[in-house]
Amino acid sequence: MSAIPKSASLLAPSLQLLVLLSRLKLSDTQEKAALTLCQRIDDWSQVSHQAQQRFVLPLVYRHLRRLAPETLSPLQLDTMKHQCMAAVQHNMLVITAQRKLVRDLLLPLDIRHLFFKGPALAARYYDEPAMRFSRDIDVLVPRNRMVELLEVALDRGYIPHDPKQPQTDRTSLVFLARVQGVITLLTPQGVAIEFHQRIDNTGTIYDTSELLSSAEPMRLGDAEISVMPTAELFVYICLHHTKHFWSHLHWLVDLDAIQRHPTFDLDTVRAYAARRNLTATVEACLDFYRAMSAPEPWRYQPNSEHGGELLVASLAALKGGLAKELEMHKKKATPDFSFAWQARTTHWLRWQVLGWLRLFRPSYADYKSWPLPPRWQWLYRVTRPFRELIARVTPGSTAK
Repeated sequence: MSAIPKSASLLAPSLQLLVLLSRLKLSDTQEKAALTLCQRIDDWSQVSHQAQQRFVLPLVYRHLRRLAPETLSPLQLDTMKHQCMAAVQHNMLVITAQRKLVRDLLLPLDIRHLFFKGPALAARYYDEPAMRFSRDIDVLVPRNRMVELLEVALDRGYIPHDPKQPQTDRTSLVFLARVQGVITLLTPQGVAIEFHQRIDNTGTIYDTSELLSSAEPMRLGDAEISVMPTAELFVYICLHHTKHFWSHLHWLVDLDAIQRHPTFDLDTVRAYAARRNLTATVEACLDFYRAMSAPEPWRYQPNSEHGGELLVASLAALKGGLAKELEMHKKKATPDFSFAWQARTTHWLRWQVLGWLRLFRPSYADYKSWPLPPRWQWLYRVTRPFRELIARVTPGSTAK
């Protein structure tokens, strides 16, 4: 493989520094490279802003405080510290919300669950969990317990967020749980909790029952929660973060943190990847990680075309921000896979079939605008294509 074209992937010094600092520990070579990059920084407020946007400000501050570059004044470092406090306080709020969710809902209701990403990942793999930004909490629960969980949560003061303002009678919640794979509630303190019924879009990669049965216990404060085995989680984050082109740098830290954990074993990871038909994805991510560990990733010679393609896409997403990521999403192979080489033919064909069937699949918006009792809800499938057409041609329509 030849090196990545410099003109296509060169990062500005500030972003290059953030990439280098997006890991729990720095090697001697990385420290020297970071200090050299600091000499090229003429606006530390821009570094702080970019670190906030990419969710790594507390970790970047920790590294810079230890490195103490000459170009970073004590006043600038102190300003960065105060900016970090807001991020850390948010992270602590999320961690507290997760403990309360377990203590007040999941354990009393005896609901099997699986926490993945976010604060559970940070608690197990980060030396300082509050360093890891978590926008929300993701938890997998069985489909047949979702309605009961929603009823009790709403009664305890949780607020519907997606969908917003649903009807809360049992018929409505049963329909919602049937047609919407992820339901989001806000805690009374405003922390978003996403209740998942599966963790991949098509349901062809992971089986929810299997994941719940193979979960491992982990202590979280005074409670015990269920999480993925390390190898399973590593494979999953390779899938999930690649789906988003590794556009946020805290995901790169995840990749680094899990590999440093004593439970990480590469042979076991590869076995899990093979079982999930995700070998190409995981190998590309390992190649990508090696590239992003270099002071100048675009000069890295990937071991594979897949790793090189992932590297180019990630650098483009990092440089272009959200607008670029959204543009790239339009070209994805399937909702689960950003690149055609990730997906087996059977997965791609299944998604094409599901694409046609989606025309007849109702959404909760259908029920909300036209509530029907269970015996008549088959009408949603009959009328769905027409309602979709109306939604597309009528400004402000909510039929979708």
